[in-house]
Amino acid sequence: MGQVTKAYQARVASGDSDADPAQATVLPELDRVAGAIKSAPSRRVFGRVLKRMPESAAGIYLWGGVGRGKSMLMDLLHDVAGGDHSRRIHFHAFMQEVQGRLHEARKTQVDDALVPVAAAMSDGLKLLCLDEMLISDIADAMIVGRFFEQLLDSG
Repeated sequence: MGQVTKAYQARVASGDSDADPAQATVLPELDRVAGAIKSAPSRRVFGRVLKRMPESAAGIYLWGGVGRGKSMLMDLLHDVAGGDHSRRIHFHAFMQEVQGRLHEARKTQVDDALVPVAAAMSDGLKLLCLDEMLISDIADAMIVGRFFEQLLDSG
């Protein structure tokens, strides 16, 4: 049994959450991601030798109705696997930060502003948790797609 599952069961046992079969079905995937993150070497130490985290740790997307516990499950993953090398942020705030950094990077006449922005935002990061992710703007969709490509390419 993985650490996220143990944390979930502790919440249920304490009465902080009700057991939910739909939530329970995603726990093995959250455990898999947490395990891969925790066992991955630090990019600061091995970053030049080991460029990427295992593909299996690339991520997970939780989808469901309002009030189903997606944020709570994400918080459990963040608490278990996050540590100092993680970040949890609402998607809207994340996009505001990306847009602001892109604006500043473009002032430096860099060829592709997204490359240094993604590098700076992912420096030392092993886990990025985005809550309430909703993309309705095509420009945001293009930025997010390229940002994630850069993020995954950098490890």
